[in-house]
Amino acid sequence: MRFTLASAVTVLVGAVAVLALPAPKYTGCSLSSVQIPDEAFVDPNNSTNTLPRPAANEKLAKIVLGYGSQNYSCVDGVATPNGAVATLYDLSCAFAVSPEWADVVTRGAVQMDPTAQLAGIQMLKNMFNAQFISGVHYFKGDFATPNFEFTDKGKFIGAVAGKIPALAGSDAGKRPDNFGAVPSLRLAPKQGMGSTYSTIYRLHTAGGSPPPGKCSWQGQRQIPYAAQYWVYRT
Repeated sequence: MRFTLASAVTVLVGAVAVLALPAPKYTGCSLSSVQIPDEAFVDPNNSTNTLPRPAANEKLAKIVLGYGSQNYSCVDGVATPNGAVATLYDLSCAFAVSPEWADVVTRGAVQMDPTAQLAGIQMLKNMFNAQFISGVHYFKGDFATPNFEFTDKGKFIGAVAGKIPALAGSDAGKRPDNFGAVPSLRLAPKQGMGSTYSTIYRLHTAGGSPPPGKCSWQGQRQIPYAAQYWVYRT
C-alpha cells in the first residue's frame, strides 16, 4: 500500500470523524475499560513462550503510537541494532472507540511518507485544537537503553524484560524495507533513573526489521517502523 499526502490526510480525518461521535474529544480519553488482548502476550510460534503480564497494582496510563525508524549498523557482516527514534502520538481515543481502528492506524502509519504524516497531524491539530503528539522515544548512547519523554513531563528509562516475535500477520514494513515486524517487548524501568511509569509494552509492531542475511552497507541504516506502546504505572 502506498500512502500519499492525500491518503494520509484521508486516514487521519476518517479517524477524527469516528472519534467525533458522540463527543468531540480527540485525545486523553479514559482507558479504564481497555486491556491488552490475550494473544498479544503469546509467541505466535510457541505458546509456552509468553510476555509477563502487568502486575495487579499496575494501571494502564496511556497508549501511544510510535512512528519512526529502527536503526542499524553493519558490523562484520551482521546488522547490529543502533536503537530507534520515534515520535509518539496519542491513541487513547482511538482505542476508546475501536481497538480494531487503532490497529489499522498503526499499520497505516508505517506506510506513510513522513512529510505527509506530519502535514496531516498539523492540519488536524489546527482544525480541532488538539495536541496529538504526546512525546518522543529514543535510545541513550549505549543503544541498549530505551528512553521515553512525554509531553505531560512523564518519562521512562528502561531495558528489555521480555521479548516474543511479532503477532502473526503483522505488517512487514514499507517497501523497499519490508523485512518484517520487530518483536513485541516488555520494558522494565532501570532503577534509580527516575522513571514515572512502571512498565511499557511494545505491541502490534509494523516494519523495523533489518535486511536478512549478511550485510555490507556503510554507516547507519534506518528502517521505518510503527508500534503501539502501552504505558503502565503503579
